[in-house]
Amino acid sequence: MLDLRSRGDLQGLAARLAPDFVYRARGAWPMWPYYGGPMSRSQFTGAVARVNAEFDLVEWDSHEFLVEGESVAAHVTVSARNRGAGAPVEFDIWFYFRFREELLAEAAMYVDAARAARLLPGGLVEVHPHAGARARSPAVAEPPSQRGAVRTDAAASGETENGAPASVREWMAMERAARGFFALRAKGDSAAMLGRLAPDFVYNPLGTWTKAPLMADRCDRATFAESLRLVNVEFEDLGGEVHEMVVDGDRIAVHRTIRVRNRGAGEIAQVDEWVCFRVRTGLIVEMASYVDSVRAAQVDKPPYAPAR
Repeated sequence: MLDLRSRGDLQGLAARLAPDFVYRARGAWPMWPYYGGPMSRSQFTGAVARVNAEFDLVEWDSHEFLVEGESVAAHVTVSARNRGAGAPVEFDIWFYFRFREELLAEAAMYVDAARAARLLPGGLVEVHPHAGARARSPAVAEPPSQRGAVRTDAAASGETENGAPASVREWMAMERAARGFFALRAKGDSAAMLGRLAPDFVYNPLGTWTKAPLMADRCDRATFAESLRLVNVEFEDLGGEVHEMVVDGDRIAVHRTIRVRNRGAGEIAQVDEWVCFRVRTGLIVEMASYVDSVRAAQVDKPPYAPAR
């Protein structure tokens, strides 16, 4: 799919879309250059054609590529060239795909909108807040054997885990590691968060994604813990909602929306992020967070100025 997209092969792309395909981005992410949707098959191919008229997608570099059954989460850096100005640009995207019988049934893309809008002048760079209603709860956050089923309170709490197949138990363990870390972040419990990180933990963001306020670059366990402490000093995490979750072996990628309050100014905003974890024996050994840089800037008052 990404190769077809980068070649601008609209006919080949359309042939890979299911008849009932839908483009539907969840959460509060400013959607560039597409609206949040939902868009039908024909509307989506039309939107792709308009983007192709503006610039060439020269190549893409994959950083994360997780596959779980019918679902795919991928983080890539796109190299593009504006057809008018000819200026080469790079920006990052998280994709979510859901396939059915080898055809793409659902797709969404979450762009580093701050960088894309800064680097690609013209009509396509407007940042459009997501206004579409969420059509359903995050069905992808279900164990593979329970996809599409209603999850009971007992299953959600892990009470049935001992009787589940090994693959489902492993999925539940990965989900528990991610959600447990998010819960501790919401509490601002830095000591407990540190306890969830392996001794050889590394915070390892990839690509060109715009750094969120106060977040560290690639760093070790102690530096990352201090970064989280500083974030908690400035911002209060009011809880969030998971939209997409893909587990692949020892890795898990999660897209969620967090309600964040600036402790000084009182500003409250919904901020989306993709977070990728690698887990070993219940501890997080590697992590990266890719935050919606546009929303983060809105709640960051006075503005945080990242080092260039």
